[in-house]
Amino acid sequence: MHMMSSAISCNRCKTKKIRCNRISPRCDKCIAIDAECIYLPRKPRTKNKPSVPHDNNNVLAEILNRLDRLENHCSLGRIDPDQAVSIPRSRSVSTFDWEEPEPGPSDAQSSPAKQDELKSLLSSNLFYQLRYVAPLFENAACAAAVDTALASIAATSNQGAEPSSLQISKEKARQWMDLYHDTYHFEGFRQPLERGFLTSIPDLLEIPHVTVSPAAQIIYYSVILQGIMLDAEYADKGPVVQCLYQKSMGVAEVWLDQVQNTPTDLYAAFFMISKSLEGCNTEMSWRTFRQACIIAQALGYFSVDSPATNPTHHPPGPSLAPAGKSVEEDSSEVEKNRKRFEFWHLLRLDCLFRLHFGRPAVITQGSWAVNFPDPTINGVDDASTRFLQIHFLALMRLTLINLRFLEWKDAGGSSDEVGHDETVDGFIGEVQEIMASWNPEDLLASTTNHVDMWFCVDIIFSTYQMLIIFYQSKRGHQDGHMVLQNSVDIAKKSVRLFQSRLGSGFFVYWGVSLVLLHQFMPFLVLSSHIIAGTTRDDDEARESLTLVTWLDEFVQKAAAERPETRSIGSMFKALTAACQDRLRRNKGQGVLAGAV
Repeated sequence: MHMMSSAISCNRCKTKKIRCNRISPRCDKCIAIDAECIYLPRKPRTKNKPSVPHDNNNVLAEILNRLDRLENHCSLGRIDPDQAVSIPRSRSVSTFDWEEPEPGPSDAQSSPAKQDELKSLLSSNLFYQLRYVAPLFENAACAAAVDTALASIAATSNQGAEPSSLQISKEKARQWMDLYHDTYHFEGFRQPLERGFLTSIPDLLEIPHVTVSPAAQIIYYSVILQGIMLDAEYADKGPVVQCLYQKSMGVAEVWLDQVQNTPTDLYAAFFMISKSLEGCNTEMSWRTFRQACIIAQALGYFSVDSPATNPTHHPPGPSLAPAGKSVEEDSSEVEKNRKRFEFWHLLRLDCLFRLHFGRPAVITQGSWAVNFPDPTINGVDDASTRFLQIHFLALMRLTLINLRFLEWKDAGGSSDEVGHDETVDGFIGEVQEIMASWNPEDLLASTTNHVDMWFCVDIIFSTYQMLIIFYQSKRGHQDGHMVLQNSVDIAKKSVRLFQSRLGSGFFVYWGVSLVLLHQFMPFLVLSSHIIAGTTRDDDEARESLTLVTWLDEFVQKAAAERPETRSIGSMFKALTAACQDRLRRNKGQGVLAGAV
């Protein structure tokens, strides 16, 4: 007996974005192809809903439902609740998994490159993303280019950076710290050291019998670094950036030996994660991230909304200070929102380490119970933080999709090619839907400062990166090409945006981590497309080479005064040279000159 469902379309029709007749138990579209038909019940929007579900397997579904309500309240989101993504059931783990996985077999096929070097390369931190274009190694020219990069890296691996002798005056240090404090006001990320104490550190460091803790020193150097990057009038940033990086790395090992579970140590970890990535020190960044998770868990960031620890907790609503609520309760709710905000950024970092560097999950299902924060943190809808709120909400939706994709991949994906590609198409559709709903390109056009611009481009770059990875994860590659044309088109858009918005000297002094997290995959897609000779025509080859060459030049400039970044510089240089050689051999010097 068939009954008409008054709820929503079935999961498959929603994913495929086709009309569903909503017949139970199976709709006409699923019957036609003999597919499983699943109707997911719409979550009721009641104020008395428990803040954290008791079934850990459904925690992400509950979180996503809460995000719908927050977006509606902020008038930021326009996503139809019928289009909310489903969360697959998976195993629950209540503790962190700190064990490193044994390196698995290489995804690369036979090639002229030495097999042991390829395995080492593919399992390394820095070049893990090569797995997404694994057929790169089936082409002799591509494999040779990678070998060239490896040889260059090996030849210079023991050449460390010369210690910086630069002295930063106390006046300049305070000027940059003031610039940082005058610019960053968002309640969700408030470093715990008072402004007055930070400005006194230059004097304290000169007193022999006074010891400034390693965590405080890391925050001090990081705040100066943030300040100098905001100083548009200071031109020669390179030596100062290198000096601050070396000082931070010099104290990092001492800090890791002495680390304590304090807010100061947590914020030192936040700063060191990004700073280590900027120096291509992914091992240090990973160690620091794991330490940040340990501290955050000890400080209660993983159990902010656990019923066991918050028996009287109520989900955040339109107002964080309703009538009759005490100042202490209101302050407590703001503090909880800060913890929620920071936890969700840790969760996003966990996904980034898994996607970009092949690291195992640190924040596992069942180990946390944290709702989304009110995106204003303190309940005051400040227009100056509007872009930051949008950035947070959009990226957390992308993080949820990433989590599901990673869990699906870890489980082995679909057993057949058709089912595999249909699932990937579903992930692609969800990302495209987020882009259509938030329209970050239009938001970008309305920005008036570098900070808001970065929030918008981070959304765009993150979606581009995910789309490329998803497309490259499909089994049914068109015509046997090593990269899909969809990936190539998205890669071009990504590099063009990077060139137009972040290609100036203002960003080049602190741009290697931007390349690692956002442009390495587009670069690999475009370069392998050229080297393999799978471009559609000469015009596309010239256009792609122009973008590849420009990005290589950006990386070389960014790494010129940063010896620790030579590994990524060597990879870009070798693949760019291989691209140029491909066009030189096929089309002659005229095409090469026109492209470059």
